[in-house]
Amino acid sequence: MADSNAARRRARRRVGSTAATGTRRALLITGACLAAATLALLPLSAATDASGPVRGIQDVLFGTENAGDPEAASGAEAASSTSMLHAVDPEGGVEGVVLSIAPTLSSTFSIGDANTPVTITVELENRSAAMVSAGTVRLVRASTSIDNDAELDAWLAAPSAGTGFGAGSVALGEAPSRTLAAGGVTQVSFTVPSSAFADLADSPVIGLGAELVDGETVASTGTASFANTAVPTAGTPLAMAAPITVPATSSGLIDSDDLETWTSPEGLLTRQLDALDGRQVAIGVDPRIIASIRVLGTSAPQSAVDWLDRLSAVPNETFPLAYADADLALQAQIGLSAPLQPTSFADVLDPDDFVAEPTTEQGTGVDDAQAGAPEPTPSPTPTPTEGAPAVPSTEELLDWPYTRTDIAWPGDTTVTSGNLAFFNSAGLTTTVLDASNVAPLAGARASALVDGGTAIVSDPEITDALRAATTAETDLEVRDAAGEVLARAALDSASTGSNSSGAPLLATFGRQGGQVSDRVGDLIDELATSQFVTLTGLAQAIGAPPTARTLVDSGETEPRRSLASDMVEVETDVDAFASVLDEPTDLTAPVRRDLLALLDVGWLDRSVEWSSASSDWLTAQREVVDSVSVVPSSTVLVVASETGIPITVQNASVFPVTVEVVVEPSNGRLVVDEPVQVAVEPESRNTVSVPVAAGVGNGEVRLAVSLRSATGVSVGSTVMITADVRADWEGLGAAFLAGILILVFGIGLWRNIRRRRRSRAAEAAAAAAADTVVETDTAVPGADTPDADSDIPATEASPEGVTDDPAPAAASSADGDRSDASAEHGGLSDASATERPENPENPENPDNPENDDAPEPDESSERRDD
Repeated sequence: MADSNAARRRARRRVGSTAATGTRRALLITGACLAAATLALLPLSAATDASGPVRGIQDVLFGTENAGDPEAASGAEAASSTSMLHAVDPEGGVEGVVLSIAPTLSSTFSIGDANTPVTITVELENRSAAMVSAGTVRLVRASTSIDNDAELDAWLAAPSAGTGFGAGSVALGEAPSRTLAAGGVTQVSFTVPSSAFADLADSPVIGLGAELVDGETVASTGTASFANTAVPTAGTPLAMAAPITVPATSSGLIDSDDLETWTSPEGLLTRQLDALDGRQVAIGVDPRIIASIRVLGTSAPQSAVDWLDRLSAVPNETFPLAYADADLALQAQIGLSAPLQPTSFADVLDPDDFVAEPTTEQGTGVDDAQAGAPEPTPSPTPTPTEGAPAVPSTEELLDWPYTRTDIAWPGDTTVTSGNLAFFNSAGLTTTVLDASNVAPLAGARASALVDGGTAIVSDPEITDALRAATTAETDLEVRDAAGEVLARAALDSASTGSNSSGAPLLATFGRQGGQVSDRVGDLIDELATSQFVTLTGLAQAIGAPPTARTLVDSGETEPRRSLASDMVEVETDVDAFASVLDEPTDLTAPVRRDLLALLDVGWLDRSVEWSSASSDWLTAQREVVDSVSVVPSSTVLVVASETGIPITVQNASVFPVTVEVVVEPSNGRLVVDEPVQVAVEPESRNTVSVPVAAGVGNGEVRLAVSLRSATGVSVGSTVMITADVRADWEGLGAAFLAGILILVFGIGLWRNIRRRRRSRAAEAAAAAAADTVVETDTAVPGADTPDADSDIPATEASPEGVTDDPAPAAASSADGDRSDASAEHGGLSDASATERPENPENPENPDNPENDDAPEPDESSERRDD
């Protein structure tokens, strides 16, 4: 139930968020259908009280006139046991029936002559999930003049449900209200004679109120205030600042589909620009929007390109917000040295989207008349020249012709001592502060000196009313909110003596994406044409003489600071890990952009969702840092004095990496050479052999295996692998094998020598036998045999044809000696030691034709002889 105007504004802000607005609209549509089905056939009735000021009543449901019999409706509701509701939702917004009040056609109040009536409309909105029964709407006004902010605050603090307005109000009339379905909206109109406000003719502000009564119980109340046009006043200078942002997400870039949706004719960004373009309001632009369109190059949606062109042409003052509207105060409070900035966009730039338009090289034609040529000479055909890719740099993507770049706009109620110095060091010399961040000071203007720095401080009441108007669903809600803005301005002008200083006030719109709605343009136009406000620029507010103000420490909550610190620390780990990539920015650039998106000011009102999104991001980045690791191995047996230890490296990331494998032994039994570099493809493994040498002694060695980048940055965790060193086994094994080889070859050599000796001996014996046969066959038949008494030995007897020369015998003796010597030196062929006659008839002569058919000697028999 709307117990106060402040409560109503809080509820509107809640409903005005992007997601809640859609839910509310769906609820309204559902309620409309239900109400139409239930009440379409009920008769129209009109109520008129001749004794009171109320001239008539009209119920309006969703802009369509519908009437119902209150008594019949009441009876129907009684039968269904439905009654007035008053509830508060878990998020702190008000549920139940919300009452808004405004003059029917204006956001100011005009008291005419006694014969001119004043038409006032009360709007009832059922924000509960149940039907609300018919009741009575009472319209009241403040009983006394409202001359300052304190009196206005007292009036706007409407009485709670159940009590209603007391002696401080004057009844203007009452009228029945109809049954209101869940999500339904209805309006009740009052026509009040001007004489009812005669005693308030000199009041700068008129206070109005309304209450919904069920029987004798006040179920809901609402209040409003409007500047009195009958009171002359000079317009209060007012500067306004509004953001152009998108709803907070965990992505550092806006994808093409969202850009196309948000820049469509009815899209979020289009509506924001429609509301601000050409109006007297400074625009804070989220650079993420500009960069998201530019990185798409020629593939960007045409609607987004047109929107960006339109933004560049606005005449408004413009200044950049932090990238992704990141919370500057939070960055200061977690100890950063400077605000975070995007590092690169190279990972999302496609050169094909930035190819320059092809050009042509034209040749020079020949003038036929000047050349005197009998036939025309054709001009050379243009030669197409392909344009070279012109991929923009980070600076080019973020460059924009802002009118100011020295403004810091932290979130509401987030700044603490020392933060302004942090902003100043980054070149942000003027800080936009929410009024709750400074101590109240009567008569203070926007320009201020706070905590040693320059600031412009928003006016709390005007800002609150301005933000309520941004979430208004109906024209009456806009007039209600605009009425309070003008009422505050009228009181300010009256209290400052026509504002002789000329220093402006400041009002700011909400930072949540979507709070600059299409109704903001109507509101600004209403203010621009009002006699109570003079719209001015941000430069005038900053340049006005400053007033010293006291900072109220309103730092971020401890859980938010702690989580943000963890995120920055993890990003540092990712930066270090990225040194294993050929292009580190392929990893670090999106991580930085997403981190900035998670620091968006828009998350401040969604703490639970922010904590969940940030935790998910932290988990994902830690997985990346741990994605490259050494695969644990079983015990490795080292039996050689020099060998290699196989090490397997696993890469679970989506990037190819190059790392160095470092092995450190626990003792001197193994000596490890230099680290070995290995490249591992995405989501794969690679095994590398690390050279090691045996040291002193045998035994177990613990190997600490770790990875590092080429720049020396440690990657992953250290893995321990056990090596069992038995290096002397290699010497013993080699000696044993060498002994076996020597023995085998020795035996073989001995057997070969022995075989050849036997072979030569056999050949020599055969040759001797053959010689004997030859000598016998060649002897002369009938030769005289030496006498027994002869002095000549028998051996000296020579057959016919054989000389008695002793040389052949000597030669034969020498040949025999050589044959023996050859046998002793490894068995040379007997043919080289003994010369035999080349007798062609000799069966052993190879020239003997009879030997052609002779069978080959049996090699197996020769082996058996051996």
